[in-house]
Amino acid sequence: MELNTKEVKDMISFYKEEKLILNAKLKHVNSMLRKLQGGNVDGESGVLLTRTGSKAKKRGPKSVWGKFILEQLNKAQRPMTYKELMDLAMETHGYDKSKFTNVRASILNSAFRLRAISGKVTTIGEQGKKEKFLVSTAWLNKNGKLPQAHTKWLKETMNFTPERVDMSSIPTAKYEEDLVA
Repeated sequence: MELNTKEVKDMISFYKEEKLILNAKLKHVNSMLRKLQGGNVDGESGVLLTRTGSKAKKRGPKSVWGKFILEQLNKAQRPMTYKELMDLAMETHGYDKSKFTNVRASILNSAFRLRAISGKVTTIGEQGKKEKFLVSTAWLNKNGKLPQAHTKWLKETMNFTPERVDMSSIPTAKYEEDLVA
């Protein structure tokens, strides 16, 4: 098939237009299927979608305490108690004892959001004991067990034998920025 440059340009232009039209139709079909099926989650990534089908973004300021908790866990590379995190926060930020209740509330709220909403941390406990340790969910294997080094540290240092974590109870990230961070 012999084509001159004008015919090639015309064909390229035609197929680009067709591609745009087909992409628009496909987007519309996907949007209608999602609306009819009541889905507000992206099929591939599991991220929340807006009414228009675009990926939802978090509103409001990002938690400085949540970032602090994740940084401290990564820095220590071992499970930590809430009390330990609170003491570190008081020391790091140079607060006096009068601010402890505020710091405590902030740490507990942020840990809750990290645990219940974004699924970045979870707590591990021991049967019959009230004390819990905060761990990064990235440390857990698919069976919900900590690495041997963490388990050994808990046993030797804290006289604590952690129970297995139910991995199905850990929520998945709802926003795209949570998948990266």
